[in-house]
Formats: sequence, structure tokens, C-alpha cells
Amino acid sequence: MRLTITLFIVILANSSFGQDCYSKYRKAFTERGAIEVTDSTYEGVIIAIRQGNETNCFMGKVSVKSGKVVLDNFYVELEDESYENLGPKFKNLKPVEIKDGVSQIIIDKRDNLYNVIFLDHLKPKKKGFKKAPDFDLD
Repeated sequence: MRLTITLFIVILANSSFGQDCYSKYRKAFTERGAIEVTDSTYEGVIIAIRQGNETNCFMGKVSVKSGKVVLDNFYVELEDESYENLGPKFKNLKPVEIKDGVSQIIIDKRDNLYNVIFLDHLKPKKKGFKKAPDFDLD
């Protein structure tokens, strides 16, 4: 019985800590919302790439025009801080919408899924109520 309870606790703990990077960012944007992403070139965006059951997040640079991510100007940052253009890998180069700080899904020629996450546009956490100090009337 102890083994069953311990196993249940471990599984429960891993389910909350085992979220992939995309799911964590998506949850934060869903809960807090995002500031509108205006037309510009953005460095320091997060590029989430989902390949089957595996998800990885990388730093990147993208351009936004008319409120959409331009796919022929879509870069992932390399370890030496240079950039590689991923645009030629996509099935099509039709610009994608941005909703609540996260782009629509982009699909490459190998059916991997990509999203751009504009982390700098995440709204701050709402402030909680300030607790009064504990007071002893004696």
C-alpha cells in the first residue's frame, strides 16, 4: 500500500514539474494575457519546436508585419550567437497570426510544429492583497 501511495505522489509531482517549455509559456500567456505585438523585428523571442512527443525551446529572431509573423525572416539563434534562417524548412511562407503573445502553429516539411512566443509581451502577474500584520490585543 505504501508503494502505491508513494508511486502516486511521484507521478503527481512529475506531472506538474514535467510540463514542456511550450506548455509552461502557453499557460502563463493564457492566465496573464499579452501586450499587443506591433510591427517590428524582435530578437529574444522563444521558438518552440515540437517533434513528435519532444518539445524544445530556443532563442530566436522574427519579423512581424501587419500583426503577423513573417516566415521568410524566421531565425533561430545558434550557440555562437549567430542566426540560422529556418524559413526554407517551412511548408509554406504564408505569414501567421499572433494571438495573446504566441503565434499560430507553423509546420515544416517534416511535419514538426513551431510556435513563436513573444515573452517580452507577457503581462505582469496581478498583485495580490497585502496582508495586515498580526496583532495581539493582550
